[in-house]
This record gives sequence, structure tokens and C-alpha cells, in this order.
Amino acid sequence: MCNPSYHSKMRSILVFIVTCCLVGGSAAYDLPDLGDSSSTVFSSQDEKALGHEIMLDIRSDRVYFDDPESVDFLNSVGNRLLAVSDDLGGQQFEFFLIQDSSLNAFALPGGYIGVHTGLMLAAENESELASVLAHEISHVTQHHIARMIEAQSKNMPLSIAAMAAAILAARSNPDASIGAVMGAQAGMVQAQLDFTRENEREADRLGIQRLLKSGYDPRGMASFFGKLQRYGRFYEGTSPAYLKTHPLTTERLAEIQDKIQNLPYRQVQDGPDFQLIRARIAALTGTPREALRYFDGRTLDIKRLEDRPMFYGKAVALWRAGKLDDAASTLAAVKAVSQPNALFDSLAALIVHDEGHLDEAINMYHTALRHYPDQRALNYGYIQTLLDAHRDQEALDVINNRLMLSRGDYHLYDLQARAYAHLDKQLLSHQALAESYLRQGNLTAALDQLQIAVKSDDGDFYQNSSVEARIREIKKELNAQNKKGDRSKLSGSFTEH
Repeated sequence: MCNPSYHSKMRSILVFIVTCCLVGGSAAYDLPDLGDSSSTVFSSQDEKALGHEIMLDIRSDRVYFDDPESVDFLNSVGNRLLAVSDDLGGQQFEFFLIQDSSLNAFALPGGYIGVHTGLMLAAENESELASVLAHEISHVTQHHIARMIEAQSKNMPLSIAAMAAAILAARSNPDASIGAVMGAQAGMVQAQLDFTRENEREADRLGIQRLLKSGYDPRGMASFFGKLQRYGRFYEGTSPAYLKTHPLTTERLAEIQDKIQNLPYRQVQDGPDFQLIRARIAALTGTPREALRYFDGRTLDIKRLEDRPMFYGKAVALWRAGKLDDAASTLAAVKAVSQPNALFDSLAALIVHDEGHLDEAINMYHTALRHYPDQRALNYGYIQTLLDAHRDQEALDVINNRLMLSRGDYHLYDLQARAYAHLDKQLLSHQALAESYLRQGNLTAALDQLQIAVKSDDGDFYQNSSVEARIREIKKELNAQNKKGDRSKLSGSFTEH
């Protein structure tokens, strides 16, 4: 089950930024040149700051689906599309997952693109998933949010104030916040409607180009948007009111189909992980009992190629339910008839870890990392198992080596904090936690940790000086922000230190 406050906050946020998710507007492909005058009103720095602020709330919510295997796969699809895009303008992107059964995805300012787990499960092939990401990437690259703000600049001061109140209300009274949002936006919806349709046409057109250039099948856009149209009809009675003003029309679908109908047909194969990740997500969502029921209710045959990902998913569900022997035997069965895969190695080592055979698990992780050195789940599992086996200095060495390559990975700093705590190095432990909070955008929490660290009596002169310098940096940024009266101006400027 999802946290109701998440849905209310997301409604507030999504109305405010007018991304229209995947259900907005009609379509045409010959668009006027809109230029980029929006940057005079809402700069790229403003977009980054606003997106960073929204992500701070999302990451703190329990529906944030921070499974490294699933997130890394989603980013691999997104990065394949970005690699062929010539309109990024230096924009950085992050793709993330939300545990929610609905078919939805959305673009936030600053290059953050969220996908619901329900959409991942509904996509029948990798091209359908890629079509969603291609569309949302285009919302970001074309600065549609900034353009909306420019178009509504005369009304924005009142709107922003109303939206801020609505978002705050969502924390304590979700139902009241929906009313506040709708009231604040009622006077703006009609004026935004045509502008939003224009955005959707542009996102469709550019999304198709990204699919073609990256080798995905653009027909995936037509097939998946058709599913969304049916989804919208099915849930029409309970969908948020503002979405009803932005229907995914048959005209828009017809124009997408017209755009791709003359393209030569080519068969596009899914990557080896697509179906495995879908099965993994099914195993990790809902309760453990619900996940097992999902797989037990299906007739599966290990000899059938299309069923093998489901066996992997069932092994994940069994592991999650604590049925380790069954999980191990199910995984062994699918590994015996499949190509080697880091997903299999990670789960196998995790099962052995949970059986209490830590040294064996460490050896399994070590071997797997020789083949997949950059696989995050394997690295996290290896470090975690070293810590559990009280091989803290070894864990710390692995962490420090990884941080040389991934300084923005807050998970590594969390693990580093644990390693230092095990070694009774309190200053360094709190300093590592501070670095983790900084990379998540929570500067207040980071400052708290640094202030605890500086009071520790186990640091040397250099370590204390480093912490004190970091405290001064954060305080300077906080003071600058307070003067502007805008917490969102803190856009993670410390993450590269």
C-alpha cells in the first residue's frame, strides 16, 4: 500500500509544474519555433533548484523505490536515449522509481524523471518503456515547465503562494490539500490547456526521434499510449480533476501513428534484463505474501524461455518471504538454463548471506565483482557482508575505492559511516553521514551531523579542521538562502566535494 500523503504531495507538485505526465493534450508535429525566452524568467539554475527540492521530499517518502538493480536498469534505458540526443545543453538527468501500481510517469524540473512501478509492469517490451522516457526527456530538454511559468508570469506570485500552502497542508490533511490545489489552479486551467497541448505535441515529436536514433522501436510509443488511454477511461471516475482537462485524445494517438506508419519495420529485441527486472519489481512490491501469490498463481515451465524471468522473480519473492531453501533451489534452476547475469549472482550471494554463511557470501560477491565490477547491488552487498562479518577495515577499503569513482553515491557514505562507527571513529562516522545527507540535498541534517562530529574527541587536527571548514560552507549557503527566502536555492552544490 502507498502512503496517502505521497499522492497528495505529488498532485500538488505536478499541478504546479504542469508536466501533464503522459495524459495531456492533443498532437501535431509541425511546431513553431518557441525559442527559449523562458530562461529570462525561470533559469536553468532555478529549474535545478526546484527539482532538487522536490526530490528531497520524494526520497524521504517510503514509496521511493530505491532498489539498485531496478533503478540502474531504468537509468540504462534513459541513458541510451540521452546518448543520441543533441538537445541536452549540458542538462543532467536522473531516472527514479516510485512504488505505485498506477500507470504513470512524470518529468520534474532539473532533469528528474520518475516512473511508477505499475508502469514498468505494464510495459510489454523495452521499446514501450523507452517511449515513455523519450517523451519525458523531451519535456525537460524543451524547458516546458519554464515556458509555462513565463506564460503565466502575471499570475504566478499568487499561484506559488497557494501551491506552497497546499503542499504543506498535504502533510497533515491530504484531502484538504487537494481542495486547496484545485482552488488555486481553477483560474489558470483553461489558459494553460492550449499551451500544454503544444508541449505534448513537441514531446511526442522529439520522443519519436530519440527512439529512432537509439535503436528502439517507435511503435512502442503508439502501443503504450494506447494502453494509457484505456487506463484513463477505466479510472476516469477517480482520476484527479486536472487530468480530465488534459485527455490523451484519439487525435493525438492518430497523429503519433501517422508519424511512424511509413517507417520501415525492424524487429527490436529486448535487452537481457528487461523481463528479469519486471519480474523483480513484481516480487518486491506489495507484501511478501502478495508477491508469492502473484507467482504461485501462474503456470510456469522452466523449459519455456519466456517463463524463465518469472522463475527469477519467484526466487526473489521466496527470498523476501524468508523461504531461503526454496529461493536457492528456484534460482539454481533458472541459472542452469540461462546466460550468466549479475542479477542472479547478487541474489545468490544474498541468500547465502541470510543463511548465515558470511565468508561464503563474501567469496561469492568477490568472484561476481570480477565479472561485474560496477554493479551497484553487488558492491553494496559485498560491503554489507564485510561489515556483518566484522571485517570493517576491508569494507572501508572497498568503500573508499568506490568513492573514487562514484562520489555522488550517498549509499556509499551511509556504509562508510557504519564502518567508521564499528571502528569507533565517531568524528569520521558523523562526517560520513553528513556527506550522505548532502548528496540527498538535506543540508540541515548534514549540518547537525557535522556539529556532532566536531564535538567528538577522537579526531586529529586535520580532521577537525576539515569538519569546521565544511560547517562554514554550509552555514554560508544557508545564510544566503535565508536572505533570498527560498530554501530551494540550495541545489546540492556540495556533492562534488
